[in-house]
Amino acid sequence: MIRIIFLLLLFTQTSCEGYRCAKGIILDKTTSLPLDSVLVKVKSGKQKMFSDTSGNFRVCNQFGGCVFGCEDIIVEFSKKGYKTILLKNEECIGTLYLEK
Repeated sequence: MIRIIFLLLLFTQTSCEGYRCAKGIILDKTTSLPLDSVLVKVKSGKQKMFSDTSGNFRVCNQFGGCVFGCEDIIVEFSKKGYKTILLKNEECIGTLYLEK
């Protein structure tokens, strides 16, 4: 009986999967205008996308069992002519500014 309970607890703890997401809008730091075609790439995963014409983006990273803490989502934002920035977790949510 104890083995069954142990196995159930182990399975429950290691099978939880979820997503950590980053979303927001990317603006030019000088003009505050939306930036389109900014490459938004999850460094700790495989997902990448480009911001739309309004500067909006949304990327998620899947993580596995996270009993004592989940992996950080590290996101790279890059566009030709602008400085590349790396942000993680809550820093990736909301309004972001890229500078030249």
